[in-house]
Amino acid sequence: MPSPTTTLTLEIRKRRYPVASLADASAMFCAARDKAGTGASRTPTPLIYDGAGEQIAYISYNGRVWAGSPRDWAPDRTPLYDNRTA
Repeated sequence: MPSPTTTLTLEIRKRRYPVASLADASAMFCAARDKAGTGASRTPTPLIYDGAGEQIAYISYNGRVWAGSPRDWAPDRTPLYDNRTA
């Protein structure tokens, strides 16, 4: 998990937005998802980058944040941030 002082960037549809934390990234994505009103098949997977520009995580449609990239997902993984328990 990134340290509290790490600069994070959320990328949605090739647009980048600075975020203060994984929780902020999840909330920003969920607000955009809800406003767009599109389903999971039409919603892009948001990516999270660290201050060096490396992609470190992604957000699933349900708002949970996972390490790595979407192709790394496995059913036994634990999210970096779980918006159900926040």
